[in-house]
Amino acid sequence: MPIWVKQSLRLFRHELKRGELTIICLAIILAVATVFSLSGFSQQIQSALINESNSFIAADRVLQSSRPASNNILAKSKELHLDNAEVMLFSSMVFAGDEMQLASVKAVSSSYPLRGELLINDPQNLEVLSKSAPASGTVWVQSSLLEKLSITIGDKLELGAAKFTVAGTINKEPDASFSVFTQGPRVFINLQDVESTQVVQPGSRLTYRYLFAGTKDAIDEYEEWVKPHITDIQRWYDVKSQQTPLANALTRAEKYLSLASMLGIILAAVAVSVASRRYGQRHQPMVAVFKAMGANRAHIRNLYLLHWTSLSLFSIIIGLVIGFGLQTLGLSLMADYLPNSAKNISSYPLIVATVTGIISASAFAITPMKMLISTPVLAVIHGFGDIDSKKSIVGNIPPVVAIFVLLMLFSRDWVLSLALMASGGVIIAILLLLGRLLINTGRSVGSQAGQAFHLAMANLKRRGKQNNVQLVSFTIAINLLLLMLVVRNDLINEWQAQLPVNAPNQFLVNVSKQQVPNVESFLTEQGMNASELYPIVRGRLTAINEEKLLKTASKEQTDKSDQGRQGIGRELNMTWHSVLPKENIIVQGQWFSPNTDLAQVSIESKLAERLEIKIGDQLSFQIGSEQINLPVTSIREVNWQSMQPNFYMIFSESVLTDFPATYIAAMHVPEIKQKVMQKFLSQYPTITVIDVQAMISQLRSVIEQVSLAIEFILALVVLAGSLVLVAQVQASMEERERELAILRTLGAKGSLLKGATVLEFVILGAIAGFMASIAMEIGVYVIQTQVFEMQPSLHLFYWFVGIGLGALFVGLVGLFSCWRLLNLSSLTLIRRTL
Repeated sequence: MPIWVKQSLRLFRHELKRGELTIICLAIILAVATVFSLSGFSQQIQSALINESNSFIAADRVLQSSRPASNNILAKSKELHLDNAEVMLFSSMVFAGDEMQLASVKAVSSSYPLRGELLINDPQNLEVLSKSAPASGTVWVQSSLLEKLSITIGDKLELGAAKFTVAGTINKEPDASFSVFTQGPRVFINLQDVESTQVVQPGSRLTYRYLFAGTKDAIDEYEEWVKPHITDIQRWYDVKSQQTPLANALTRAEKYLSLASMLGIILAAVAVSVASRRYGQRHQPMVAVFKAMGANRAHIRNLYLLHWTSLSLFSIIIGLVIGFGLQTLGLSLMADYLPNSAKNISSYPLIVATVTGIISASAFAITPMKMLISTPVLAVIHGFGDIDSKKSIVGNIPPVVAIFVLLMLFSRDWVLSLALMASGGVIIAILLLLGRLLINTGRSVGSQAGQAFHLAMANLKRRGKQNNVQLVSFTIAINLLLLMLVVRNDLINEWQAQLPVNAPNQFLVNVSKQQVPNVESFLTEQGMNASELYPIVRGRLTAINEEKLLKTASKEQTDKSDQGRQGIGRELNMTWHSVLPKENIIVQGQWFSPNTDLAQVSIESKLAERLEIKIGDQLSFQIGSEQINLPVTSIREVNWQSMQPNFYMIFSESVLTDFPATYIAAMHVPEIKQKVMQKFLSQYPTITVIDVQAMISQLRSVIEQVSLAIEFILALVVLAGSLVLVAQVQASMEERERELAILRTLGAKGSLLKGATVLEFVILGAIAGFMASIAMEIGVYVIQTQVFEMQPSLHLFYWFVGIGLGALFVGLVGLFSCWRLLNLSSLTLIRRTL
């Protein structure tokens, strides 16, 4: 065995026993454990949220088309062992005696639904049963249809050429349409009975849905295969592809979890970086001695590479064990909130955590190891203080690249990763300038203060370069802690505030103009929280500046996930209003002037961006048999998560008043007023009610679960931040020993030294807290405006928290770390520094 191997292993065992590797081991362990627990925990949380929410589309993925899908698409899903179900949707008149009603018919196969439950009230209405497709020859209907047709369960109704027995009423439909523009109450029939109705004829408007469910790997493989085969008339989507409040909530939940976890990873990486630098500094005297005794560069390089490798492997293994334990603990604490979370731990967290450990142990050690190996022999005489100053800018590249790779590896979101890195670089540059300015200012003030304060400021000034590094590290740690607190307390609350307790849970649809006064009067009498009644006219956008809008205009967005292009290329639901609706903000142009008869239209901002529509452009619409042309006078930003009626197009009142319209309204109906509401609506059989209470409950569940998950992540971030502070203080211990020895020799009292040391750390912590507060405010602004699309807001309370927390936390850590040194005798200090 080569001598350098024996020396390296002996050195590793010796330092491990003496605890000299504690900080660097903890740093790597924390990085690996943090990534393991956060990646596994976040993955399980996101998976559970999506699995629970998939019930809103009754599957994991859906292929929707206006024509039957080709056989090869269905055959491929069977080849991958995916569960399948088929659904056909169409509108048709249903008859019972002399009564008739337009109904929305849903024909389903026997395997429907693949996710969620279809709940049916039994004929006696005593029990709610979970069902799939109705038996052939029977139907299930919404209870409102019984009243409209004056029939009861067990009676017959006619659909096309076939007669069916009403076998039950629908209690819960998993993939119920939340569109407020549905056509009539729902009727479920068996897919095999469609042919007997003879309602499907050439030219019939039909919607086919093919539902798929299975393991994540199988679904992902099928999705990758099927997307290139999708035609212009088909649409492939999952629960997050819909432009619904639930889809937006799931997307935002993933961003919250990714952001919170990434902050923890950055802190862990900073801890490794600081500890690696300290490792190199601590071994410089030993390398100088080795060289003085004749050891060549290759010998020292091999010795320390093996030493570092042993240290890294030991730390990575311990980190994986601790990370697994933290993940298991986190999931067990969340078990009541995530009953459907997966029980099997995937290999992804293990792989990511191991790669993280390797990257952290190599990238952050490259520069310190190079400097360590190149330590000159004469450094024993001249000192080691000037070695760090030779560190070039190139030496900072590996750690920066490593942090970016770690962020990308964990989040798989290069935009968010790049934004964090770029903003971090700018903030660090500002921190260095501002920190030096504050320390210089503090020194001039300190000269007028007491001895302890004066000595503290002098120490800060003398250790300018080291303090700059410490200041940046402290600031980053406190900044990330503040960001986590703001995300946990304020941003989550702002998100939740978008869905208040009295958020609308029902929509009234197909209200005629004659019924509007009675509906308004009823809502006022009952004191229900309701929106205005908005008029609806159906129309089609046909041209922009006389340039015809092609049907393929919507294909680009469809390919991406089909968000927001719904209704373009087919009929839109348009309204008019003289006052700007709530949750709408004018971002360009001006709202309609009062008392004007000019024909104008206001367009939603994202739609305007996709269609490249600007203020002053002329839009052409086909409404019935008439063609209208009018200019765009304003562009609106719309809050689509408000659970209020929202519109892409809003016209000035003079444009649409002569066209026939129906009205809609959103309202919150408390549980105690449900029967009163049903009794009132029984007088108006043409009015349809869309109940979105299930979606609201799931939205609140998502917010609650994300909030609890971030609390767990916050605990890890606090741990990482604490380790960064300890590592930075430990990095300056040797220099502090020499200073204390000199001051004790010169007759300085212990109380003065303790006071100066505490004040030094308190001042450093307060400055770091102040700069962290500024950085936090900048970071929150970017997150609010660019990531979560919220209105920006100030968080001044956290400025006081940052300054106070920085002063207290850094002061206590510094005092705790230096306490042993401060209590050593002068003779002992002198001996230790020789």
